[in-house]
Amino acid sequence: MKIRKSKKNVPVRQAETKQKKGVSQWSIAWRRFKKNKAALAGLVIIGAIVFMAIFSPLIARYPLNYLASLKEEGKIRMPPSARYIFGTDYVGRDVFSQIVYGAGNVLYVGFGAAAIAMSLAIVIGLISGYIGGIVDNLLMRITEIFLVIPFLLILLVFLKVATTLAPSGVGGLSTVTLMIGLFSWAANARIIRGEVLRVKQNEYIEASMSLGASKWRIMFRHVLPNVLHVVIVLTTLQIATAILVEAAVSFLGFGDPNSITWGQQLQGASEAVKEAWWEGVFPGLFITLLVLGFSLLGNGLRDALDPRLRE
Repeated sequence: MKIRKSKKNVPVRQAETKQKKGVSQWSIAWRRFKKNKAALAGLVIIGAIVFMAIFSPLIARYPLNYLASLKEEGKIRMPPSARYIFGTDYVGRDVFSQIVYGAGNVLYVGFGAAAIAMSLAIVIGLISGYIGGIVDNLLMRITEIFLVIPFLLILLVFLKVATTLAPSGVGGLSTVTLMIGLFSWAANARIIRGEVLRVKQNEYIEASMSLGASKWRIMFRHVLPNVLHVVIVLTTLQIATAILVEAAVSFLGFGDPNSITWGQQLQGASEAVKEAWWEGVFPGLFITLLVLGFSLLGNGLRDALDPRLRE
């Protein structure tokens, strides 16, 4: 009886030790974000307006501040038509073209003011929440001063003085951006401080301290990355707030008169609301859309990045 020998010398494959790559928190956040249709809609709105700002010379139908209807038809405040799809304003400029050119300035104020405000909020929130003690007490008292002062009134006073001293060109718009950023960081600093107080109780912070890591290293290498989800959400909402504040101060006549923004267009339209409704409706609509876009994006990022909702 023949015994069939098993082939023991068959080449053995190298051990299939495919290690599954760990899914990062950013991958999980992106997966959650893609499921949020409202957040995607907000991202599309913002992307469309950013595209409009970048390619404004190609999208606008007339040059900046060109008196279209006055030069072509000898009239001002022409209603919407095939030639002027959003009508013309009180001096004969095409409203649509002015909106397109104003998008860049609106985004400049929004992102610039948010960068200033969030930089202050991050530094103060981190230092106050992690170091604590007298430093925390002092920084929180300063923060409370900025929270209780009448923000808009003080801002208007500073803007009036600043635009009087530097009334021209981009410098005036930069001054508006700087002032909005310097007066709108306090609430975000308190939120970041509260998150830092929660994060610094974790065991890995104590382990870093026991290994001799400095306070600054722990704050910026361990604490900050773990409060970054809060910072990102607050930044999107801060951009929306800055856009609204700029529109308000420009409408009240305290913005930069030499830079076209949607708030400046609303100011010019306020004189003839009944006679030329289109002059203020369309800039107001674009302000609403942009702020809505950032609000939807912020809410979507909050839901996607919140560690308590991770899968």
